[in-house]
Amino acid sequence: MILVLAGTSEGREAAAALEKEGHKVMAATATAYGGELLRKDFQGEISTKPLDRGAMTELIDQQGITKIVDATHPFAEEVSKNAREACRQAGIEYERLEREGSDLETGKGVISARDTEEAVQIASGHKGNIFLTVGSSKLEHYTRSLDPERLIVRILPVKASLEKCLDLGIPPKNIIAMQGPFDEEINRLLFRRYRAGLVITKDSGPTGGVAEKINAARALDIPVILISRPSAL
Repeated sequence: MILVLAGTSEGREAAAALEKEGHKVMAATATAYGGELLRKDFQGEISTKPLDRGAMTELIDQQGITKIVDATHPFAEEVSKNAREACRQAGIEYERLEREGSDLETGKGVISARDTEEAVQIASGHKGNIFLTVGSSKLEHYTRSLDPERLIVRILPVKASLEKCLDLGIPPKNIIAMQGPFDEEINRLLFRRYRAGLVITKDSGPTGGVAEKINAARALDIPVILISRPSAL
């Protein structure tokens, strides 16, 4: 059986394609919401809980997994690391489906940051509202150093993400729970509506709508901090 780590659109497509080719496939997402999206085109078994290394190793043994196809988000470093290690220990094949990177020009209002920590450091020198389009996984890095009242966060419409925002002190009026990616017009409307003075995003590739965010911010003369993709391990 092939296990597809399918928390992205590429992962959903890969799981469905392998299934259509006649392979026995199991797919895994970190949330029930991800499982719902996957179920539209995939008929096989779905796991909807986060998989650390131990849980992944257990799943390999229980399900007779012979290969893992890792189609996780480019910034899901820990999941990919766990998958590689679990495959190594089990002596099975590991394949990484790397999302296409963005061919984006820095300058012209775009500031490059190596990682979240550097993005926070740069943001601390800016005034006004900070519009975060980075998800919720590392949100605590921002609230530790920046006033939560200044943070506008756009997250997936799932309970865990919403609860994390509230627990970290983000005001409800500053939380946008929407499923992306978004076109340039919607980004521009939201940036204007929430009076963004700075936008922070990740280089998650064309599928993640990075160019649409940057073009919208440029149209409104709003600077963007672009967090570079992690180096492949």
